[in-house]
Amino acid sequence: MPALTSGPRQAELRRTPDGVVLRLGLVDGTAYLERPLAGLLTYSAGRPWELAAPQPDGWWISCRAGEHRAGFRTGPLAVELRLSFDTSHRLNLEVRWRNISQRRIADLAVGLLLDLGRVQDSRLTIPGLIYNDNPSADPLRAVPRIGHTPGGGFVAEEDRLPIPGINLEWRAGRDRRWLSVFSRPQARRSADGQVRYGSLGVIRQESPVIAALSGVLMFDGKQDVRYVSKAETAATDDGYLTLRPGEVYTQQLVLDWGPLEVRGHAFRHLVHTGRALFSSPGASGLTVAESIALKTVAMDNRWHKDGSVAGYTKFSDIPGNGPVKPTHFMYGWTGQALKLAWCDAQLGFTSQDRLRIDRCRAAVEFYLSGSPTPTPGLRHNAYQVDTRRWTSFRTGSRPMISSRAYGETISDLADVITLFRQHDEPVPLSWLDALEGAMLFLRNAQLPDGTFPIGWRLDGTPAATTVSAAGIPCVLAALKASDVLGHPGLLSDATTWLSRYHDQHARTFDRPFARSTLDAACEDKEAGMYYFMAAYELFRRTNDPLYAGWCEVAADWLLTWVYVWSPEQDADAPLHTSGFNTIGWPSVSVQNHHLDAFFPTYELLAFGLATDRPEYVAAALTTVHALTQGIAANPGDWNFPLPGEQGEAVFQTHWQRRGHTNTWNPSWVIAVPLANALRIQAHD
Repeated sequence: MPALTSGPRQAELRRTPDGVVLRLGLVDGTAYLERPLAGLLTYSAGRPWELAAPQPDGWWISCRAGEHRAGFRTGPLAVELRLSFDTSHRLNLEVRWRNISQRRIADLAVGLLLDLGRVQDSRLTIPGLIYNDNPSADPLRAVPRIGHTPGGGFVAEEDRLPIPGINLEWRAGRDRRWLSVFSRPQARRSADGQVRYGSLGVIRQESPVIAALSGVLMFDGKQDVRYVSKAETAATDDGYLTLRPGEVYTQQLVLDWGPLEVRGHAFRHLVHTGRALFSSPGASGLTVAESIALKTVAMDNRWHKDGSVAGYTKFSDIPGNGPVKPTHFMYGWTGQALKLAWCDAQLGFTSQDRLRIDRCRAAVEFYLSGSPTPTPGLRHNAYQVDTRRWTSFRTGSRPMISSRAYGETISDLADVITLFRQHDEPVPLSWLDALEGAMLFLRNAQLPDGTFPIGWRLDGTPAATTVSAAGIPCVLAALKASDVLGHPGLLSDATTWLSRYHDQHARTFDRPFARSTLDAACEDKEAGMYYFMAAYELFRRTNDPLYAGWCEVAADWLLTWVYVWSPEQDADAPLHTSGFNTIGWPSVSVQNHHLDAFFPTYELLAFGLATDRPEYVAAALTTVHALTQGIAANPGDWNFPLPGEQGEAVFQTHWQRRGHTNTWNPSWVIAVPLANALRIQAHD
């Protein structure tokens, strides 16, 4: 019987003297996988589960037009595998495990182990969890890894993956290849309303082996261990399967493969295929105007003025409206005080509300007048209202000016100046001097490799020499300042700086974007987010297709963090009760497996519109509406007494409190969504 053929791909189940062989390849004869089928399956009964190939008995095979089937018996189970291509040349692979005995079988672990054999120079992407084995993750912290020696591995619940799939790329001779395995998750809801899913991961043997299992878990090569919080794991007895007599457990998988042009970029196929396979719409959510109105209420609550002290507090002072913290302003990262100032002014110009424009002016003046450090051009990251002290972050028990937070704040300063000029509002010369001073500092504040450090000591020396993407917001600040100051040389400098980050991270993704989130030392969404935003600003100023290409690659990497499906929640979970839809929500980092609203929705939308990339427009709009879920529309919603508030974290999986949100509400949860919404509204 001929092999199944669809477009450039071929697949077949073929009987041999040693049993049935599965072959995947191309019509030109190139083989991507050719292995005995029984060796690609695992069946274990008992705890802890084991990787054990089933012992086939009574093989059968059926090959007919459009579909190949094969099956066998192993102990009390009958196993059947079906292959067929869809209209987009992707292979549907269905595995059925049926209990043919007369007794209930418990503690089962079954599934597919896609072993390609020994491969060279491999790169692995498990969306939101593992990027090239997380080379930037702190080796002293527990984070997902598969390791480089046999015996390692990481297997997680399907609902922990924004795209429920895994991509592996490798080198074969002079060519590079990629293969993706997707699951179509099927919730199993027990009588008490609890939901369980299958599991996906990779187990390290001679080479990485993609595992699509029935729910059992692995962390650092240890069975029945779950990642439960920041750098924390816990033993679990969850994930085992029970089959009653005659009951069937079915795995629905999709395989996709092909040649690779650019080393390290195979994850892009994972994104494009994943978004095609999971095309359900996200939540309708609030309108942009409704979101702006509610977030404005929350922003107004953060305004604080006492004499010359003026700014936006990081936390609310209303009892019960989030955590109780000493009153302080934070500039950048989780504070975003100057971004709130920009939001206030934008609202003021739109509504001709002089009070809002003056509040923005007062906040900027206060920041610029009091924040300088002994190093010209370098400014503190925070102001403690109660003690009237300017402070910064700390590392190694010493003060550190975060490059990320500083770059964000100087970007916001440039945005405020641009906004004032657009509306013929006077801009003090001191603001331009401050922006010029920051640029002079940045020109001489780099590491030997030409990138910015994670932060600086108060004397301007690097606080660390760790390789990171943390300083990319400083590049973004320089790009915006080049327009404000009218310095063509500054645009050239910023282009050079971003090129260095491109070479370090995006050219091959040997070292993916990492270490921008200040409470995690690992690969994280926000590091890639600022690279995308900077690449977009560079493209917007030059219209150079090279930088459009950089934007596309970065956008695809960011979209590996964004949910394309919505896992079901336990019946008693608040997320289930509210009808929360996860589609469009991004996760945070390989260490912090929750959802948050930090995402460049405006830039992704604007880039998609400017370059006629409808897939990015659709992704941006889906996320814009998705992120309005969780905003308190009325007092008491989501456990907030004040409308417009929103918790920082949504717990969609077994990381902290599955099915819940928190009430930790630093002011970035107001500033970032509000700034995006205001820009989108103005763009329309």
